[in-house]
Amino acid sequence: MASRDIVRLENVWVSYDSTPALEDINLRVDEHDFLGIIGPNGGGKSTLLKVILGLIRPQRGIVAVLGNPPDRSRNRIGYVPQHSNYDHDFPISVMEVVTMGRYGKRAILKQ
Repeated sequence: MASRDIVRLENVWVSYDSTPALEDINLRVDEHDFLGIIGPNGGGKSTLLKVILGLIRPQRGIVAVLGNPPDRSRNRIGYVPQHSNYDHDFPISVMEVVTMGRYGKRAILKQ
């Protein structure tokens, strides 16, 4: 059975101003693959994930997620950051946050 590309990067380059973060990156993640991304601080791990999510556009190269550009596949993938900034006193419950994640799956005014 042929495997399917889930993520494909070809010759991807990303810089912040004139500082290179990713240089000539090639990556292919097939269906049923298991991938760990490890490396030192400042090694480009977060940048790589942001490129795959479509949050950062590379200066050069091709990025495909499920056969499409990342912004067209965003509703089919998920990302949980290691750290996030939030207001601990924000008046919302965990259940309300989880429920908000379901809003994209149905019409806005439907109950």
